[in-house]
Amino acid sequence: MFVDNVRNSIGELDNAEYAAFLKRLRLVLKKNYQKNTKPSELKKRVDEFVEGKDPKIDYFESYLLTFDELYKNGAMNALNMGITKVPKTWRQLLLSVTDDRSLSAEVVEHLEDEEILKEMKALFFSSIEYCKDKNRDLLFRNLYHFNKFLKINSRE
Repeated sequence: MFVDNVRNSIGELDNAEYAAFLKRLRLVLKKNYQKNTKPSELKKRVDEFVEGKDPKIDYFESYLLTFDELYKNGAMNALNMGITKVPKTWRQLLLSVTDDRSLSAEVVEHLEDEEILKEMKALFFSSIEYCKDKNRDLLFRNLYHFNKFLKINSRE
């Protein structure tokens, strides 16, 4: 059952996600198992696994490690057939980070105003762009301090 869930999780990746999965899998195999598999051979092995061939244990472990590197709780989600994909659009990002929050009444009453919506969109985009960094720790620090700045006058 769990092996089939991992099979299905790999099989449901779109072309770009599958290419990223294979690229990362190759690095995982090299780093953790000292296997230097050609990309074409690796793709063939993964395709055969998705089609039902039993995997070698080191390859199966590598699939799980790869899911963990690519997605939050990737291995557990793949085993349980619930891969959470990384947001690829601003809309997906906003939905994923705000699904547990509701808007205040003071904001809701102005949501039909196009100028306000335009500024909200600009604020969200600008704040992320301002804080961005390739380094995870610097990105986190920038977001943390920017958030702290925005809360300077808050009532929290």
